[in-house]
Amino acid sequence: MKNLNEPADMTIKKKEITFLDSFEADVSVVPVIIDTLIGHLRDQRYPQPDIDEIVLSMDESVTNAIQGTIKKNRSMGFSGGMKEITIRYTISSDEFHATVIDHGSGLDLFNKLEEVPDMNSDSYHNQVILYASDSEKNKIRVTVNGEEIPLKGIGAGLKIILHFMDSVTIDLIDRKHMISPMVSETTDGTILNMKRCPRYRETRR
Repeated sequence: MKNLNEPADMTIKKKEITFLDSFEADVSVVPVIIDTLIGHLRDQRYPQPDIDEIVLSMDESVTNAIQGTIKKNRSMGFSGGMKEITIRYTISSDEFHATVIDHGSGLDLFNKLEEVPDMNSDSYHNQVILYASDSEKNKIRVTVNGEEIPLKGIGAGLKIILHFMDSVTIDLIDRKHMISPMVSETTDGTILNMKRCPRYRETRR
């Protein structure tokens, strides 16, 4: 029996949801951000598989931003306490678009080879640090101070994000304007943008 309170047109779009806030570089804020995100995705009636994959990508992105900022603060003798991580996202029925801004070292997403333990395995580096495939290169654009740089190796965390997102752009901010294929220790932050359309939503007739 038809529910009389149900809209006749099930394709009516819900109003776009926008979130913007800044947080301290502390891993304790991750569950707060993720819980808010899950609620907003559910409000937009995203299917659970879409929610799971978006949440995994955002968790990875925010955690990397926090860890990079903590690492930089420690190296420079800062005690923290400032809101150095900014999260912005918009969720419509057609697209999820997020931006994660930090003031960290900008290195963690790329996981330089020499920083990865070999775990007594000759092939461990190859398992963790892989060269970007052609399909991944088509999905990501990396810049330093706005100038595009060649993408060579990428870390496991970035591979996760690329797998679940339709496109990713990363702008690394270098205070000394050292434009190079490698991210220098003077990096003053990272702006990560990612987009994805729902993949599992059924078309209603």
